Amino acid sequence: MADVSIEEVPVRPLNASRVEAFSDGVMAIAITLLVIDIRLPENQDDLLKQLLSLWPSYLAYLISFATIGVIWLSHHAFFARIRQVNGLLQVGNLLVLLCVAFLPFPTTVLAHHLEDGGRNAGIATAFYFLTAAVQAGAWIVMWIAVRRKPALLKPGLPPDLVRTETRQAAIGFVALAVIAAIGLVVPTAALILYLLAVVGYALPAVALPRRMRGAA
Repeated sequence: MADVSIEEVPVRPLNASRVEAFSDGVMAIAITLLVIDIRLPENQDDLLKQLLSLWPSYLAYLISFATIGVIWLSHHAFFARIRQVNGLLQVGNLLVLLCVAFLPFPTTVLAHHLEDGGRNAGIATAFYFLTAAVQAGAWIVMWIAVRRKPALLKPGLPPDLVRTETRQAAIGFVALAVIAAIGLVVPTAALILYLLAVVGYALPAVALPRRMRGAA
């Protein structure tokens, strides 16, 4: 029997809607798991005080909820442009989902150490944003896949779309890596910068599907 290399094995392209549905399920589970770690301490003599003392958990939850929300919006906007999914694009998508599924853990770390101050707060903040940076890097893989095979895109899109989006993904990766470094020293400043970045990513992700529906 003749040897066949991996490159010679035909890969059947997946329909983009199937990949998007699977991704939606992973994100839905991850966003639900975020709330599990918010628990009252065993000593509940003063309930109001105990509830207020959980502010780091509330903050970490809101940040992660917003993060997964923006990833979901960006993911929806991405696949609104995609007709087919090949192997490299599947790898990039799985890397995004890897980071999304992992996010509840750095969220817990951030919630438990944000109030500590000093080195622990810095490490927890940097760890969280490093996870976000890796997730941004996964988007670069996805856009490289499209750049290598433009036929994956739906027809009628701007010719410079892939180049622009790849550049923006790279900028996002660098920006999040810088925010992670800032978090080691000034966690509060890093959190503010990250929230501004989340808002910046959310606006175009919301606007794109509306423009595409209007064009249709």
